[in-house]
This record gives sequence, structure tokens and C-alpha cells, in this order.
Amino acid sequence: MKHSSVGVALLCLAVVTFSATPAHAANTYPANSAGIAYNYNTGSSAYGHPGGMIITSNCNRYDPAFASARANGAEIISYVNAIEVTTSMHCANDATYYNGGYNNVPKWPYPTAGARANYPGSKLTDIRKGSAWSNRVVAYVEQLMREDRVDGVFLDVTGARLWTSLANWNSWPQWEKDQWTDGNVDLVRRLDASRRAINPNFIVINNGRWDRGDSRGIAGEKYVDGTVLEHHSSSSEYHRLQAGRTFSNLGHRRVLAVGKDRADTLAWRNVQGVTHVSDQATYKQVTAPVVGFTRLTDRPLRFGKSSSGGAIFSPGMSANYKRGSRFYLSEKGKVLNMAAYIDGKGGPSGSQQVRMALYKDNGGVPGTLVVQSNGLNISAGRNAGWVYFPTYPSNLTAGYYWVSLLSGSNNAVGRVASSGNANWHGNTDTYSDGAANPAGIGSRGTTTLNMFVNYTRGH
Repeated sequence: MKHSSVGVALLCLAVVTFSATPAHAANTYPANSAGIAYNYNTGSSAYGHPGGMIITSNCNRYDPAFASARANGAEIISYVNAIEVTTSMHCANDATYYNGGYNNVPKWPYPTAGARANYPGSKLTDIRKGSAWSNRVVAYVEQLMREDRVDGVFLDVTGARLWTSLANWNSWPQWEKDQWTDGNVDLVRRLDASRRAINPNFIVINNGRWDRGDSRGIAGEKYVDGTVLEHHSSSSEYHRLQAGRTFSNLGHRRVLAVGKDRADTLAWRNVQGVTHVSDQATYKQVTAPVVGFTRLTDRPLRFGKSSSGGAIFSPGMSANYKRGSRFYLSEKGKVLNMAAYIDGKGGPSGSQQVRMALYKDNGGVPGTLVVQSNGLNISAGRNAGWVYFPTYPSNLTAGYYWVSLLSGSNNAVGRVASSGNANWHGNTDTYSDGAANPAGIGSRGTTTLNMFVNYTRGH
């Protein structure tokens, strides 16, 4: 899915076809729409929904239109080409990424530096395992992880082998093929290790296959969240099987199928493993979404206090009492669930009912109830840990909220953890009839409760 200012190269992959397409089970993933916005932002707002995806270029990824779509729930994925450098830079971001320009990027050294190419107007980079260029790509993507202004990267042409006639892969000696494959696998392995340390929600998609005809490149699949199937027929059994590959264990699978036309795209959405579809024939403009949107909950965000370090546990919680701490949400979203760090060592036996409640702030104290969770039982002797409380998926706007815990009767078994600055409000509240609305008048405390809210971005 290479892009440039003058055109687009389509990745030419081997196609295996059969005289008859076998019957297949229905896709178990909801297929959302994706827009490919390399050169324009026009039409991108149509993808600004939870579940939507927009793939930008390296040049335009910070366009305000994409930031707006992201705020509304779309995932913004930035194009990054790790294996090629063009002879001219398209923008300042390209120049930064490529160390100032074409001449400053180490080229693939075989048979001589700069001899190999995959697409006209570019040369293959030195993507060997541990090379200076590989280190540069990792550092660049790590910065995107830290910035958190995009949701992931699209690694064009990255995979176990090359497919274009210009690359002429089949003419390469075996040792050179192996170095190429090993370098590509090592690149995604390092990016995967980085995101697990920096931002586990960061998405990594590659546009290439990890199956080069043997097992050498297959390891690459476990380091990425998915792949792109670009303008291949939905009846191609080879590409249908690629759509169903396992990929990363981080839990946010992303497999994009770009159909040959509208009918083909609609067929792709039913292929097992596909999570996003697009019917864009070219990438000069963003077309209208081809299917609707389904909110994805596999990349939850948090606000509150999600660290348990240095926590001190309360005595066994009093019956019919509510306590909470105030936290800030910087964007609109939808609640998934709430969590509190609790143990069951406040009483010697039995259990205690507890539930969580979320309140809007009202001048520094809890005000209107937003949502409350189902009740759970905390058993005596339970070890300390995060307890998750399911809630109704309510909309949130940016602002301050009070995350609260309401305890019922029975033995004062549960204890809740807290630490840090004075950020506490509590009052009596009968458990049996649910959390009071509004919260009610209470008293202040001298610590912050270890509680948080999981949510997804956008309404």
C-alpha cells in the first residue's frame, strides 16, 4: 500500500485460487469501516465513530480533522515505511524520519549498497537485524507511542519477503533472503517489546505476509496485531487463510481487507478474522464507509488511580457507607467498567456486598449519579487485588468525576486501599436501594482511594 505524491503502488502478492470456493463459517469479528487518507482529509469525519479506522500518511497524521475523528472514537493509524527510502522527501515528517534525507539512510548492502529496489523512485533500506537503520525505526515509532497522538502504525511492505517484479526476490541468494526475513521479524519483535513497556494499547499492523514458503518468517505474526489484504479477491483461498491467522496475544486484532470493488468488500467483511474493510480503489481520496461501526472494547483507557504501590488498607468497611475520590477525564468516552483495589481481611468470616458508583463533580464534592455497578461479594480472606465491577455503558464528557465505593452489611469483611494526597469524600448511604442520587452531604478525608474507570474514547 505504498503511497507517494504522484501515485500508489499496490503490493503484488502471490494469489492461490481454486476452481470452487469451500463453504466458510461466518466471521466472528464485527467488521468496521476503514478509510485510507494518505493525501486528503476530506471525508475522514465519516469514520469518526467508535470502531472506525483511518490510515494516514507519515506527512498528514497530525491533521486536525484526524484528531477530531479520534476524539469521536476512530483509531488513527500512521503510515511508516521501514524497508524503503524515496529519493525525495514529501514533507518535514519524512525528512525527520529519514535522518534528513535519502543520502542519510543506510541502504540494503547486497549485492552493493543501494542496488536493491522494490518500487520505482526508492531503494531498500538496511533493515538487517540490529542495524543502525532498524534502530532508527524503533526509536521513531517509540516516540509515537509516547506521544499518544495516534493509535498505531501501518508498516508498509514489512514481512518475510518481497513480491514485486522489481525486487525480483526469487533471484536473491538464500543467505540474503534469510537476512532480509530475520531483519523484518526482528524489527516487529522489538516494536512489540517497546509497546508492551510504553503503551500496550498501541497498534502495529504490517502490509505483507510472514509466510514466505517455509517457517522462517512465521514468528513475525505474533509481534503484530494483524495485516492488510490489499485488492485481493475475497474468493482467494490463500488470502482468506491469511485473514484468519492468529497474530499478537495483546488482544486488539486488526485485519484490514481492501476489496476490489464494493461487492467484493462486502464479501470480505464475512471472512473469518477480518476486522475492518474498505472499498477504496485508489488512495487519492477517502470514500464513504462501506459498512457501519461497532464499538471495540479491546483497548480500554483509564482515568483514576490504577497503581497499587504504597497502598494502605482501611479497616473493614462500615455497612451502608459510601467513599470516593475525584479524578479528571480529559475527553469524552463511554464507561466499560470500574475497579477498586480491595482485600477481604477486615473480618474473620463471611462476606460483604459492595458496588461502585460514578458521580459528576459539583463544586468539589460528588453531585449527580452517572452510573453504578452491579453488586459483588467480597469473601473473608480474599487476597488484595483489583476487583472489576461491570456497569451499564454510559456516556462521559470531559471533566471531574468522583469514583466511589458503596459497602453493604455483613461482617465488615472488605477493605479498600488508598494512598497519596487528601482526595476523599464519604457519607452514609443505604446499600439495599443503590447509590444515592445526588450523592449527598458528607465529610472529607486525607488520602486518595485506589480506584479507576475503564472507558473507550468517543460517544
